Amino acid sequence: MMNRKFLFLSAFLLSVVAAVGCADWKKPAVKCLADSVASKTAVSDSVVVEKEVPLVVDSIGKSFSSKKGNLDFAYDFPVSGPSPLVDSLRAYLSSEMADAGYVKPYGNLSDGKGMMTYYAKTAFEGMNRLFEDDGERAAPCVPEVSLFVRKRGETERFVTYVSTYYIYTGGAHGMTSEYGVTFDKKSGVRLRNILNADCEKVLQPLLKEKVENYLKQTVSSDDREMSEAELKDLMDGLFFENGVIPLPGNGLYLSPEGVVFSYGQYEIGAYAVGMPTFTVAYEKIGKYLSPEARSLAGIK
Repeated sequence: MMNRKFLFLSAFLLSVVAAVGCADWKKPAVKCLADSVASKTAVSDSVVVEKEVPLVVDSIGKSFSSKKGNLDFAYDFPVSGPSPLVDSLRAYLSSEMADAGYVKPYGNLSDGKGMMTYYAKTAFEGMNRLFEDDGERAAPCVPEVSLFVRKRGETERFVTYVSTYYIYTGGAHGMTSEYGVTFDKKSGVRLRNILNADCEKVLQPLLKEKVENYLKQTVSSDDREMSEAELKDLMDGLFFENGVIPLPGNGLYLSPEGVVFSYGQYEIGAYAVGMPTFTVAYEKIGKYLSPEARSLAGIK
């Protein structure tokens, strides 16, 4: 789904050589992790039909910094849990990191610290090579790349990981890309299809309501309530073809509360619109879910 994810990063990295000027500020989309291993976390449902094997993860991060750039990588590495799930998640994390650095996969998928160090170091070395002829930059303009793959939600049936990429190469702001992937906890299989085919049209009322709520809560410039006229102007300025709100290009993912829709920067609006993200409760969207998604969501 996301072979293009680092094409996004590469395009910006390659274009930076020709970039002109830089702003006084930048706003990373995610908080950098220190070069350390955080505490282990176990999550299990309080009500289960059969004995559940909890998923235990380590939050592992690696950071590198030089005058040519800063890099922060992190992920939630599965330490123990259902064997098919642990194997699947480890392979997925390795794939995400390998794609980010265009490098050969790490050989030992059970070595979370070693795998993190390998991918972060290799990516940082490539970053330095890319900018070796670009000269030293003032602090506000030092290139920065972040890649975080974190566990975002978990139930007794599924677990969801969300990947967040951030890149800053000078200019007014950086760029962020984010998407989630849901796995069946029992089988470890990745959920590929969440919605039934051809349901974009019937979802328009739900999508319109959620996008409008997002704009009211996020884009409003002050504390006052946005007027209907202002909301209409914002909606009219979004990138909708023939007035149809598209489904997110990076797909959807499951959360304990419902289905999460997450749009990328510039996907349906200008940069100021941000990355519209919202959750549609299962009771509202359940009948449009694929059989696999309904099963993982516990909908009969």
